[in-house]
Amino acid sequence: MDAAVIQGAGTLSVGNLSLMSKSVRTLVLLFCGMCSVHWASAQRLEDSLDVVSDTNRGAERSQAKIDDLSREARILLEEYRSLRESADHQADYTRELEKLDASQKAEIESLNQQIAQARITRQRILPLMRSMADSLETFVVLDLPFHQQERLGAVLALKSRLDNPGLSVSARFRLLLEAYQIEQNYGDTVEAWRGPLLLEGEELSVEYLRLGRAALFYQTLDRARSGYWDAVQQAWAPLDAAYNRNLSQAMRVARNQSAPQLLELPLQYAGGGQ
Repeated sequence: MDAAVIQGAGTLSVGNLSLMSKSVRTLVLLFCGMCSVHWASAQRLEDSLDVVSDTNRGAERSQAKIDDLSREARILLEEYRSLRESADHQADYTRELEKLDASQKAEIESLNQQIAQARITRQRILPLMRSMADSLETFVVLDLPFHQQERLGAVLALKSRLDNPGLSVSARFRLLLEAYQIEQNYGDTVEAWRGPLLLEGEELSVEYLRLGRAALFYQTLDRARSGYWDAVQQAWAPLDAAYNRNLSQAMRVARNQSAPQLLELPLQYAGGGQ
């Protein structure tokens, strides 16, 4: 019985081994299938990851392109704004240049008119200046005979300089005005000086007194004889001896040798009376 059991047990063991071998094969096949499935899944996952990686890289390239395009767009926008501002400034500058050009044209036209007028004025002023110089010479000849040689010499020198082509019109006109100013100043001053006098064929040494252009007196150095210039007769006339003292004192005042004071002297008025 024990042997049977053992045989039975041994028989069972062989059967179990056969069953286990099938089970192992099954498990191996199952494992191999699972490995295949796992490898396939892993392969699909890897493929998916590659797709995702490619997609990400594509997205990065696209984003980089977008960034580049955006940067170029900003640069173009800034250039456009700069060009527009420059165009506005250029337009303003052009308008200013147009105004300046118009102003310069108007000024040139005005200068041309002035030049034309200056030519006409020059043609007229030169004969006028010669006429004024002639009138000044006549005035000096007919005026009171004080410093007459010096004054006539100055007028003749002036007329010679007016004919000098090397002097501009303005320079000649200035010389003429200066000569007139000198003669005008004589009418506002009082002067006393010593000089010769030819009277009735006799040359005397006398002192003169000029009261502006109102009167011209003389007095001998010994104070004995005095006289005045008669503008009507164009000759020297004797002065009453009663005025000798006042005339002498007036000469002292004119030379700043005495304080100003009231002195009675005869003056000739229009018509020849005193």
